[in-house]
Amino acid sequence: MYEMHIAPDDSSGLLVWHVIAKEAGSSLCGQSVDRGADGVRTDRHCLPCMRSFQDLMGAQADSSAGLSDGLTA
Repeated sequence: MYEMHIAPDDSSGLLVWHVIAKEAGSSLCGQSVDRGADGVRTDRHCLPCMRSFQDLMGAQADSSAGLSDGLTA
C-alpha cells in the first residue's frame, strides 16, 4: 500500500507530492518525508517517485497477469 505526502523536492526546494510505502519512513525517491506537513497544497509531483511507482505497478500487473495465465513467476 502506498500513500502520497508533501515535502520539499531535494533539488529545487519546491513542495511536491512524494510516494511513500505505508510502513516506510522515506519516499520512493529516498527522501525523508514529514507526514505531518500535508496541510499544504501543491499540484507538483516528485518525478523520481512517480517513475518508481509506475515501475512498481507495472511489475505487479505483469506478475498478476502471468499468474492468471497459469504461468509461474
